[in-house]
Amino acid sequence: MFVEDLCEDFYNIIKGKHVILFVNYDIDAICTCKIFQSLFRADCTLYTLVPVEGLQDLIQSYRKYSEQAKYVLLINCGGTIDIVEKLQPNDDVIFFIVDSHKPTDVCNVFSRSQVRLLGKAEESENIPNFEDIFIDSETEDESDNDDDDNITEEKLLKNKKRNEWEEKRNRIMFEYTQFSFYGRASSLVIFEMLWHLDREDIDCLWWAIIGLTFQSVMELVVEQRYICELPVLQLHLSRLSTPSNNSERRNANDYTLSSRKDLKLVLYRHWSVQASLRHTLSTAAKLKLWTVSAMEPVLRNDFITMIETITSNYNLDCLIFHSFLMTIGFKQPYQATDYVFAMIALLDVNIDDHSHGDGFLEALESLSRNKTKIIDNGIEKAKKMLICIIRQVQSLLDMNQIISAGPFLYFSLNEGSLDSKMFSYPCSLAILARYVLGAYTSFSKNKRASMLPLIASVATSEDSCIILGIPPSSELVPRNFFGKAFEQAAELIGIEPLINYFDSSAIKIIKKDRPKFFEALATLLT
Repeated sequence: MFVEDLCEDFYNIIKGKHVILFVNYDIDAICTCKIFQSLFRADCTLYTLVPVEGLQDLIQSYRKYSEQAKYVLLINCGGTIDIVEKLQPNDDVIFFIVDSHKPTDVCNVFSRSQVRLLGKAEESENIPNFEDIFIDSETEDESDNDDDDNITEEKLLKNKKRNEWEEKRNRIMFEYTQFSFYGRASSLVIFEMLWHLDREDIDCLWWAIIGLTFQSVMELVVEQRYICELPVLQLHLSRLSTPSNNSERRNANDYTLSSRKDLKLVLYRHWSVQASLRHTLSTAAKLKLWTVSAMEPVLRNDFITMIETITSNYNLDCLIFHSFLMTIGFKQPYQATDYVFAMIALLDVNIDDHSHGDGFLEALESLSRNKTKIIDNGIEKAKKMLICIIRQVQSLLDMNQIISAGPFLYFSLNEGSLDSKMFSYPCSLAILARYVLGAYTSFSKNKRASMLPLIASVATSEDSCIILGIPPSSELVPRNFFGKAFEQAAELIGIEPLINYFDSSAIKIIKKDRPKFFEALATLLT
């Protein structure tokens, strides 16, 4: 069931208790976790933090920690699955779920008390009516107890109605679950709760802004959602800004947030202008900056003239947007997008052979205002990741390795190939996939190119590979049908995924199953 009064029906229940905190490996989830950590420490609420990568990880971790507490909080995980069926908890365990992944599982929606979804139901979900998808248990028992030797006209009519109801239910559930998409950022939902509790501060606001910006950078939501959230965030910023925040006098310990129009160029305050232009998806795709020779005529003018020319001549108004900046003392300001790319690099980019769990903790720690060295390290890692992306795009285009399989495009990176370790996890692989699709669409002479989705696959070890799908570049609303397609393809060839990620458009399977998995996808999507 949905819980709209988060203060009374959620936080006052868990305050001071022991909570198991399951957190997905994404930036919005990490920001939400940081907000909860701040709140829990202030209220002496004991918590056990458990990062989880996918469904299998969640099930194993719950079995390990289930005896510790009866309150379980899931952040960006668990909302799209029947959590009670999967985890088989005791009757006294209560699950609180804040999850931006959609659609929400109907069993969670209509749970009477054990599963509580934080926030309001979003209209875009179009949740089915209860009576259309659940049948009364007494009616079901009557149907099961019918005597086959004594079939009457009345019973035949009942069976006919039951069959019609089941057909309608199957159609409704298919329409409800065929696309995966994203709702409001979880960090914003929880920041709003802090506001109602009168417990918000400038740090929590910054973390919520990063969570929203992550959705925008990864193109998980329509641009209008980001724009609609801006005025409210700006009001919070005005309210929470201290006199020192607004003062023109600054010292080395000042911590300020500001909102302003800015350039949507990746890491441009921490990189050269040329590098930033070359590694920003919109400019790289529209200006075809995948080769050095293509860049020369564009970059010889001064910066302002260049930006004006680009925006007017190349339909790149998206280069200017309203953003938020954080400044500490006299250091170079950090745009919210800088934090997003840096945290993705800390989380996913496996340069030093550290574990994914280590990356999670490092990304979480980078949000502390006194840990800018970590975020600076993340920015350097992000630069390496973006350089690798451009290199991979050039290689894939030059070698004609972006293959058309009829209903979709795909490319694969094998284990041991240059930079493959950079893209072993969903967030970093999704960025690579978007760059590849943008480049292919801008270069291809195929008129259907912009209408084709893309599947990216990377071998993560000798035996396993991750597969991720993104919608066509022409898709105005970021809805993804690959989650359902991956599920059906796995069933068709009779395999069990190694990891079912909480974003269902990504899956990890045994590498030797990849060819027949792709064949099954081509059959299903034709």
